[in-house]
Amino acid sequence: MRRMLICGLAAFGWATTGLRAQPVPARDLWVFPLGAIFEPPALASEPGAGLWNPATSALSTGDRFRFGVASLTTGTAQGVDGQLLSAAWRRSTGTTVALSVARSAVGGLVRTDSDPQSLGNIPYHSSLVSLSAARSLLPKLTAGLAVRWRNGRADQLTRDAVAADLGILLHDLPWRDSRVALSSFLWRPGREVEDRPAVLAAADFRLAGTSRSREARLGYTESAVNRGARERGPYASARWDRVEGRAALVRATAGAGAATRFRSGLALYYARYAIGVAREEGISGLGPVYQFTLSSVIK
Repeated sequence: MRRMLICGLAAFGWATTGLRAQPVPARDLWVFPLGAIFEPPALASEPGAGLWNPATSALSTGDRFRFGVASLTTGTAQGVDGQLLSAAWRRSTGTTVALSVARSAVGGLVRTDSDPQSLGNIPYHSSLVSLSAARSLLPKLTAGLAVRWRNGRADQLTRDAVAADLGILLHDLPWRDSRVALSSFLWRPGREVEDRPAVLAAADFRLAGTSRSREARLGYTESAVNRGARERGPYASARWDRVEGRAALVRATAGAGAATRFRSGLALYYARYAIGVAREEGISGLGPVYQFTLSSVIK
């Protein structure tokens, strides 16, 4: 959705009318799934953050801490870059408490006057701090709650807001070890029209294999922002011991525009570490997006 975002920013009437419809600037930066290119956002747990679904921050029995980092870049002069830091702690009660700090920005937006000469750059960025709690309510049901503080800046305008989100994860279901996840994102009760919360969903099942370390899975992901971008599509994954590969074909729509893009990634598991690299193909002359993730579990 990076291309939709940049195209929208290029029509820079946002400095007046666009911002009036966006109480906290740079909401569009949270349309792109930071830390979740490798996995569907509703099921993403690799960086260990639960950023998109607080239920996925829950740690397994026997795990005490999990730490994660993620970095995203387009590798072009004008594009999106983002960073994510996270930490999770499973308490003796079985509840996992997690904290994540994320930042996303668009660079290369040049300020001009009556001629093409640059007068400096226009800042457009957003920060998001999330505190979440998750735990198993039933043997196959995990639920999570997150409270988020978001700050956004567009040129000279800076604002912030507090949001609250709910997420659930059904896992280890009897039919082919199926999983189903559903969550909200940036939900501000009573402000849904102007602040555009999102709903995220994903489901998958085991296509072949007998365990999580040796299996192939097939699934479907969908997300929708209120009065905004939507994306949906199938994805597949395969893991053999320490190596896992994933691929997804996602169809995104925003207004009258639509685009199909391909995501792929590779993860390596060694001891208590997981290292992931993912790529999204660029379209319309824009370069690809690259994501790096690293997470570690301490027992």
